[in-house]
Amino acid sequence: MDTQLYNKIIADHKELASLPQTLSEILRVVQDENSSATDVADIIKHDPALTTKILRVVNSPLYSQGREVTTISQAVMTVGMRAVSALALSTSIYDVCGKWETTVDRPRFWRHSLQVAIAAREIAEAIRYPSSEEAFITGLIHDIGLLVMEKSFPEKFQRVWQQAESGANIFEVEEQAWGSNHARIGRFLLEQWNLPEKICQAIGFFYNEFTPGNDDEDMQLPQILALADSISKFTITKGKPRMEAEGERWNIVCCNLNLDPEKLKEIEQSLAEKTLEESRFLEINIGSEQEMLIEANRLLYENYAAVEALLEENRRLSDQIAQEKLKQAALDTIKTITATFNHYINNAAATILGRAQLIEVGHQRGEIIDSKGTLENSISVINNGVNTITAFMGELKNLTEPKTIVYHDSTYILDLESKIQKQLAEIEKTAVS
Repeated sequence: MDTQLYNKIIADHKELASLPQTLSEILRVVQDENSSATDVADIIKHDPALTTKILRVVNSPLYSQGREVTTISQAVMTVGMRAVSALALSTSIYDVCGKWETTVDRPRFWRHSLQVAIAAREIAEAIRYPSSEEAFITGLIHDIGLLVMEKSFPEKFQRVWQQAESGANIFEVEEQAWGSNHARIGRFLLEQWNLPEKICQAIGFFYNEFTPGNDDEDMQLPQILALADSISKFTITKGKPRMEAEGERWNIVCCNLNLDPEKLKEIEQSLAEKTLEESRFLEINIGSEQEMLIEANRLLYENYAAVEALLEENRRLSDQIAQEKLKQAALDTIKTITATFNHYINNAAATILGRAQLIEVGHQRGEIIDSKGTLENSISVINNGVNTITAFMGELKNLTEPKTIVYHDSTYILDLESKIQKQLAEIEKTAVS
């Protein structure tokens, strides 16, 4: 299905098949191991708008080292070829995508994309990944497939988008609609643009689940991107915040990347501020500060509501456990009382039986005269009564044994009641006779 879908996208939108000349040249030079800083500078110098933007960023507090940079050659010497190339690619791709007509909220889209880019760069630096700039570019364009899919299938995309905005998993909804998703579509597009294979692969794989112990070097960038996307507070859709599932995923990826969870928290806490700051220097429209504040408040409320729901569920479970413990304590008490009661009743029954047997022996020896047979009948009643009490206490003891399930068996209770009533009837029958 993917190949057929890709071919249709390119056939319907031939302008997607290639990048502007300047960006293509930058990519060519970046991927050439024999290229130099001068080669990168020569390409950028031919694009006045790009030159101006890069010089503004290099002279910003993000990169400035205390002296003014006035030429691209100086910029390359100051911050390095990789950093300048990353800036050129980032701003160029942003400009290219900005020309596409789409109803996706662009400031929200780039707000999320830039935050993921910054998070990816910070994570890459924390784990000493060879190219943090590569991670930044990957993060910035990781959702580019969304724009492509809306551009190619506007009506169907709107239906998918509405479901995603309502809280559905966008990857699952896309798979149902197209048999593919925006991550794979994005990878395909970037391959057409001849972006580095590592970036393409990371964007194609980042949504996957990662297994514990997956420390394969080729899977580092996809996992960096996955983690960066997970901790981004500014989401593309207005779906509800992710909780337990993401937490488990964070732990797995953190372990795979050998990233200290405390360092991840530190990165996470500074994201909003850095996103706002870098958007100004990179001239990426992520919305006004007021819009970001409204979005932050919305996310705060949704997280508060999610935490409240978890607390309520925890309270419910605690109450249930408390009730179960109370039931268990009551059962334990019944067991103790029953055992004690059983002990004294059996002792009393044994005493009664013992006395009855002495009377019976005395009668048999002629020591006790019973001309009317009353004594013999009474001894029989006493024996039956005591045997019934003993049998009942034995059954009661069985009911309180932890190994038995008959405590909850109504059939057993009815059988026990019937058995006792039968024995009582026998006693009454003997007494009457």
